[in-house]
Amino acid sequence: MPFEHPYKPNRPEHPYQENPGGTPPHSAPDADLDAAVRDVVQAGSRFGSAVLGGLSGVIHKVGEALASRNLADKSVPFSTWKQRLDHKLKNDPEEDSLALSVIGWVLAAGLGIGTLASAIAAGVNGGEPGFIILMVCLAPAAAGCAILGWRCGCQYSLYRHLRSYLQFSHDWTAPVAELAAQTGQPQSRVQSELRKGIANGALPGVALSRDGETLYWDDARYTPPAAQDTPAGETAAPQSEGEALRREGVDFLNYLRSCRGRLDESADEQLAAMQKVCGSILGFAHNHPEALPRLRRFRDYYLPTTRKLLDTALGLGDTGAAAAEQMRGEITGILHTLNTAYTKLYDTLLQDVRLDVSTEIDTLETMLRQDGLTHDFSQDFGPAPKQL
Repeated sequence: MPFEHPYKPNRPEHPYQENPGGTPPHSAPDADLDAAVRDVVQAGSRFGSAVLGGLSGVIHKVGEALASRNLADKSVPFSTWKQRLDHKLKNDPEEDSLALSVIGWVLAAGLGIGTLASAIAAGVNGGEPGFIILMVCLAPAAAGCAILGWRCGCQYSLYRHLRSYLQFSHDWTAPVAELAAQTGQPQSRVQSELRKGIANGALPGVALSRDGETLYWDDARYTPPAAQDTPAGETAAPQSEGEALRREGVDFLNYLRSCRGRLDESADEQLAAMQKVCGSILGFAHNHPEALPRLRRFRDYYLPTTRKLLDTALGLGDTGAAAAEQMRGEITGILHTLNTAYTKLYDTLLQDVRLDVSTEIDTLETMLRQDGLTHDFSQDFGPAPKQL
């Protein structure tokens, strides 16, 4: 008879002793059940991860949309809008630029070390082709990563400076000179960085005055000045027809001068001739304002059309395509026709002056004869006879 503890009944020393003919607690059916449970749990976790990942993306997009909407709402106090923009600049472009800059420089350092090691190995092994190829492959990659790091570093510096300009602003309108003084940056750099931030969308709804002296965090508060400001109480004087022709003509002559050397030699000859005859026409118009009505079509149609054709020819570039060569040839050919027309126009303008000059000469000759100052105008005032 086995010994029994006086206070504790005897129990089987092994759990299998209670049921000698039974199965162990973790038998084959139980193991299958555990595996099935684990599979279900793993599948559920994967499904949950996918769902949460999708939800996080949706939440991120919704957050971006709400942030943009909050930045567009400028009916709130400036301090509230200022915090929103600062949060956006810090969490989006600034941190991303810093991370990409660090990654670029780290990769550039690693690839640079690999390039140097390959060069040393190639030198030690007598120019082994494998090391040379490896060096040639690693060097451009290192340079590209360095450029990435540098550009992203510049972007990080830009966004950091934009945040500092925002922090030192206390109202919707901020003088750029004060921002430059408080941040310790040159005023020209402050203006340049603000223009970049406005252009790339980092500063939505922000405007910089035309002279670059005032920053408007709310562009609705900025009223651009008129194209030509006039003093109070005065009105801008209308531009005369002669002044308009002079300005447009001088601009056209400068344009012709800039086109020379950008096409072929025949075009340069025609451009030089056109510059000469158009200059003569403009000089004639300056000396004879009465001829301005006859030059209106020259100013309003011929000059702009000529410039448009030359712009087209220059815009074709240096490509050797058949269509481009044909267009350049046609435009170069029309230049000769235009020069002929402009020369004829100048001759026509001179006809009236020539008639006036002839009339004046005849009148002068008659008066000299009447006053007895000469008896033969052609003999007294004509060219001297040739000496034999």
